[in-house]
Amino acid sequence: QATVLSSAVILQLSPFQLSVRVAQLELGAQGGCMARTSRWGPDDGVAQAPQAGGPSQDRGRAEERSDRDKQRSGAGDGFSKKKSSSKHHSNAGGERSTDKRSTSKASPREGSPTARRASRSPSAGSATSSRKSRQPSPEKPVAIPRKPVQYKHRRTAGEVWRCKKGKRTDIKPGEWDRFNYAAKEEVINRPIEYAGNIVPVPRIKRKDLTPEYFLEHFASKKLPLIVEDACEDWPAMQRWSLEALEERFRHISFKVAKDDKGKKLRMKFKYYADYVRTQQDDSPLYLFETNVDDNGYIRDLCKDYEVPDIFPHDWLALVNNDARPPFRWFCIGPKRSGTTVHTDPLGTGAWNAVTHGLKRWVLMEPGEAKRKVKGRDLIKAGEDDEAIMYFDFILPRIKKEYPELKIYEGLQKPGEVIFVPGDWWHGVLNLEDTVAVTQNYCGPDNFDVVWCKARKEREKVAWLWLRNMKKFAPELYERAMEMNRRDKFRMRHERPKGERLPDASSSSSESSSDSSSDEAEDLDPAGLKAAASTDMPLGAAGFKRQGAAPLPELVTCARAGFERPGKRRRQKEDPDLA
Repeated sequence: QATVLSSAVILQLSPFQLSVRVAQLELGAQGGCMARTSRWGPDDGVAQAPQAGGPSQDRGRAEERSDRDKQRSGAGDGFSKKKSSSKHHSNAGGERSTDKRSTSKASPREGSPTARRASRSPSAGSATSSRKSRQPSPEKPVAIPRKPVQYKHRRTAGEVWRCKKGKRTDIKPGEWDRFNYAAKEEVINRPIEYAGNIVPVPRIKRKDLTPEYFLEHFASKKLPLIVEDACEDWPAMQRWSLEALEERFRHISFKVAKDDKGKKLRMKFKYYADYVRTQQDDSPLYLFETNVDDNGYIRDLCKDYEVPDIFPHDWLALVNNDARPPFRWFCIGPKRSGTTVHTDPLGTGAWNAVTHGLKRWVLMEPGEAKRKVKGRDLIKAGEDDEAIMYFDFILPRIKKEYPELKIYEGLQKPGEVIFVPGDWWHGVLNLEDTVAVTQNYCGPDNFDVVWCKARKEREKVAWLWLRNMKKFAPELYERAMEMNRRDKFRMRHERPKGERLPDASSSSSESSSDSSSDEAEDLDPAGLKAAASTDMPLGAAGFKRQGAAPLPELVTCARAGFERPGKRRRQKEDPDLA
C-alpha cells in the first residue's frame, strides 16, 4: 500500500483509480488471480499475471496505463470531473483531489453492481464525447490577438466602445477588426482595371465646363461626372484638415453612427480625431453630420465652402429647412470606411466634394436589379458586406458573374467634385482619412421624378411643398398638378380622413408635421432663382422691419442661431447672469 500511495502521488491518480489499483494488488498477492479488466486495468481485457519486482516495475506499468488513458478521449478525466462534484472529492479548476479521506476509502468488490456501473460510466462518456467531436461546427472568423490600440485621451476607448455597441448588435465592439483589413494594404492599393463594361467615370476640368454645358450633356442625360479643380479656392481646403477641425471643434459632439432604433450616436470631436488616427477596424465609424444648418456650434462650416455654380438649382428649398428632408452632410471617413451600394432618397441628384483624402467610387445605372448590384447571391457564409468587403471580393465576383453589367469606377482626389445622377446605384470606399461635404438637390433635370416619389414617400413634405409652390412658384405648381391629374393621384388632403396609399412608405409621415405655409423670409433663395416668382423677395430680402436695406449677413428664421443650453440653464439658476 505504501508503494501504491507513492505511485498515486507521482502519477496523480484519481481516488477511484487508486482504489482499483489497491484491489488488483491485493488479489494478485492472494493467488495470482487475473487482474480486473476495466478501463483502468493494465490491458483492457488481456489477462495479466502478477509480477514481482518492486516499486519500479509497478511504477512503469502505472505510467503505461496512464498514457493509454490519455489517448482514449479523456474518458477518465470526464469521470473524475463527475466524481469531483461530490462533497468528498470537491476541487477547483479541474484538478484531481488529493484528500486523505479519498485515499483511505475501500474499493468496491469486483463484479459488484457498483463496480460494473463505475466501469460502464467512462465508456458512455467517451462515446458521447466522440459523437460531439464528429459534429461539424460552423465556420467563424478566428480572432487574431493584436496589440491593443493606445489612445491619446483617457475617455476615447469608452466613447468608441459605446458607439460601436450601439451601431452594430450582430458583433461585439471588440470584433470590429476580426478580418484584420488594417494589415491588408493590398485591398486599399489595388488598382482599378478597366476592360469591357468596366469604364472610368468621365472627367472634365472646371475651366472647361460651363453650367449650361453640364446641364445639357450630363445632368439632363443622367450621366456621372468628376469635375477637377472645382473647389481649389475654398477655405475648407485648409481649414478642414483633421488637426484644424480638432482645434476648432474639439469639445463639439458630432454624429458618428445610429443605433437600430434610429437614435443618433454622438462623440466629441477630440475623441473621434483620436480614434481616426489610431483605429485598426475593418469598417470604422463614419462621421456623417446632418445638422450643419441647425447646429449653431458647427454652422460656421457653411462659410468654408460654396455650392459649385454648375449646381444652381435647389427647388426643395421651397420647404423650410426644419421641414425638408436632410439634404446636406459634412463627412469624415477614416481609412477603410465607406458606404455600400445604394441610391439616394426621392430620386434627387447629388454632388460630393473632397477637401482632404482619397475616395474610390463605383456606380451602376438605375435600371439594374438591387440583388445584382449588391451581389446578394454571391456572398458566402461567414462573410460580411461592409464597404471594404464589397470592394475586396464582392465587386470582383459581380464583374465575373455579370459580364454584361456596365460599371463605372473612378478615384476622387482633393479639390474634385463628383456628380451622381438621381436613382444611380453608387458606393464609396475611403482609401485615406477623408473629409468631404455632399448635398442633394432637385432641379429641372429631375423634378418630375422627385415630385412623384415625394408625394408618395413623404406625404406631409409633399403637401407643404405643393402649397409653397402655389404661393411662390406658380409655374412649378402647375407642373406638379398636371402630373397628379395624369396619374390620377390624390394628395393627402384630397383623400378621406384615415385613408392611406396602398404602397406608401412608412416614413411618409415622419418627416414633418402639418403646419401653415411658410412665409417668404423662411425660405433660402439661393437655389430658387429659376423657379420662384421674380417679384417675390425671399429670405432676408423679405424682411420689412430691419431697416431700408437689410444687411446680407441677416439670416432667415429657419437658420436662426440659439444659445448654448448650458448658458440658458445658468441664467435660469442665477438671475444676475441674465
